[in-house]
Amino acid sequence: MGIRDLVKKWIGIHTNEVGSTDVAVMERSENVFFAADEEMIQPLNYEVYYKMIDQEVELTSTILSSQYDEGLASDVVKVEIDGIPVFIERNELDFKPHQLSLMHYVGGEIQFQLISINEKEGSMLGSVKKIREKEFDLLHKELKEGKIVEAKLTKHLRYGAYFLIGNTSVQMLNKDFAEDHTTIGDVLTIGDTIKVRFNRITENKNLRVEPIVKYKNEVSVSLEDMEANQVVLGTVRNIKKWGIFVRIAPNLDALCSIPTHLEVREGDKVSFRITQVLKEDKRVRGKIVRLVKKE
Repeated sequence: MGIRDLVKKWIGIHTNEVGSTDVAVMERSENVFFAADEEMIQPLNYEVYYKMIDQEVELTSTILSSQYDEGLASDVVKVEIDGIPVFIERNELDFKPHQLSLMHYVGGEIQFQLISINEKEGSMLGSVKKIREKEFDLLHKELKEGKIVEAKLTKHLRYGAYFLIGNTSVQMLNKDFAEDHTTIGDVLTIGDTIKVRFNRITENKNLRVEPIVKYKNEVSVSLEDMEANQVVLGTVRNIKKWGIFVRIAPNLDALCSIPTHLEVREGDKVSFRITQVLKEDKRVRGKIVRLVKKE
């Protein structure tokens, strides 16, 4: 056999080897792809999530986005659990609904529980409201039974303030805060804490609290420099059906009748004309002349 024949024979042998190897590799690859396809087609097992719904399991996740969902006809925020999208509708985001933008939620952590599953769409719905309702009911029960708790001031109102106890927002009215007409804003600033107890719950489920001891202003006021017909700057403190209290000096509230020529609200600045100074009783009477516009 010549050299040319030997070379041809060698090339033939190696060609057959390569061909056999390629076929084997292709067969193995095909089997792998088929196995992967089978895994992908297998439906997701939602049993564990249905159990979470039944057991009202509380979950924590980061809010990824906010948007309007046409299918739900609601603004929603989106989180994920094990890669499954969970949507929380606006009216399920808090104990009471609000119309504020949901954008400020994005990036923050949120505590919620699952309430329904849409296997066809591969998504779930969640609720923060259900957790808040349970917290509210528990706090209401504890306060009503006499528990003393610490509340943090979060927002001033014309008639009082909002405080936070845990995750639950409660109200305190100025009239429940002090023995006189001192307002919460006169004494406390945002972030301050105060020990409170139960006051009452309204028909709208607003939980109201009051301080353990009502505030008492120890500042004494001299009436020597006050006389009839003086006009001073005052602040409307309290409006009753029979009259109005106007703060005209530290710890001094003057009484006047309700004006018929203008409408006043608690917190308004007014010009106040003194008509009577009762020094022995440490009382002052007068009338509101006009509203002082805010600059």
